[in-house]
Amino acid sequence: MLHKGFIQSSMLLRAVLCCTLLFTFCFTFAQDQTSITYKVKSYRENGIYGSSDSKVAYILKLKNNIQDNQKGNIYVKVNNDLGQEVYNDNVPLFIKPTSTYNKDIEIDIAKLPTGFYTIGFSIITNHYNQYVYYVFAVEPEKIKPTGIRPLDFTTFWDNARNELTNLNPSYKVTRRGDISTVNNDIYLIEFQSMGNAAIRGWLSVPKRRKASPVLYRLPDYATTAAPESRNDMAVFSIDARGFGNSADMGRLDYSSFLVKGLTAKESYIYRAEYMDCLRGLDFISKNTDLKLDANKIILTGIGQGATLAAIVSAFDTRVKGVILDRPTLMDMRTTFAIGEVKKDVPWPINAFKSFLGSNRIGLDNFFKTWDYFDPLSFAPMIKCPILIGISLKSSVSPPQAAYNFYNQVLSSKREIYSCPDNETGIDESFYIFENNWIKETLKIPL
Repeated sequence: MLHKGFIQSSMLLRAVLCCTLLFTFCFTFAQDQTSITYKVKSYRENGIYGSSDSKVAYILKLKNNIQDNQKGNIYVKVNNDLGQEVYNDNVPLFIKPTSTYNKDIEIDIAKLPTGFYTIGFSIITNHYNQYVYYVFAVEPEKIKPTGIRPLDFTTFWDNARNELTNLNPSYKVTRRGDISTVNNDIYLIEFQSMGNAAIRGWLSVPKRRKASPVLYRLPDYATTAAPESRNDMAVFSIDARGFGNSADMGRLDYSSFLVKGLTAKESYIYRAEYMDCLRGLDFISKNTDLKLDANKIILTGIGQGATLAAIVSAFDTRVKGVILDRPTLMDMRTTFAIGEVKKDVPWPINAFKSFLGSNRIGLDNFFKTWDYFDPLSFAPMIKCPILIGISLKSSVSPPQAAYNFYNQVLSSKREIYSCPDNETGIDESFYIFENNWIKETLKIPL
């Protein structure tokens, strides 16, 4: 016979086990992220609110997917781009089983000064816990720039351009039959640039009798160029010095390129890099025998490449249009101001600050050098049509900086395309718009 105490202990153990399993089940159920599905939509699809808007508003649509009531709250908080709270609200929430809940969150726009804001929604119920955020802007075209153009800015860059002019480019063109296609000839291109560095790139030209418009693609940070073929345009792309095929004088990496020579403006690598990209434009103009139409050149780039495209288009009127895709390294004073308050300080701020700390260079002295290279200093020089694509949630390519730059461009044809929901990329719709923009700018049949 079993002892009575043993039987009681077993029953107690089973009861504890059942309670533990029940608690685990309930806790798991409470954290079920499928118990509610949501959609959030801004009144302004691109997240940009203007002078004609009386309010900033978001439509929240929630659906309860379970057979139980969901009761809780929606906590709304709005912060400016310096992380300061400017608005908050607490909205009670109740959704019956398998029912929906709609709510418009509205904020009087008169209470929001010109600028960029983050709006966060914390949706918390007895079965659900979710945080989502969005970025919006209020009249960003009125944002005032923070850049300071050095007094000798023009002289500094005139000297650099004269140095480039006095250097023999020694253009070299090698057709690569092994990678050419039925529709495109592929060439490896080489030329000499600042410091006698060999800069190389790829040129793809459609096999047709008439000369082709040229899409000149400049390199993103720490990337390597590859041949890119189109049927309607020639595509020319180069490697930045120190990367890919342009590393004869020493290979650079992600951490070293950004700060190479930063202790003085004359030695800073972007002085040479800007001239490398300008020499690439010279190549197009000097080699029209490759069936290149030098009167129809579009510059484009992503990230750093966008910055380089902006600089070259400021230097030279041969550019007929420029496309900046999520530009980085732009309006660095603003980029620092809004980036340093973030929980995770983004690139390039962290990289610059590490270098400055190691070399005992104060931030003021850094800006005195950087102002010679910041696209914000070049913006008023751009007269050709310009298209800028921004992602409102990007911390590496902050939309605040892009708008500061955009507001200083004097071109009669300028457009900015805002994508509100993408943190690290840009919406596919931008590239459809971009392609149509190129054809319209160069008057190529759609």
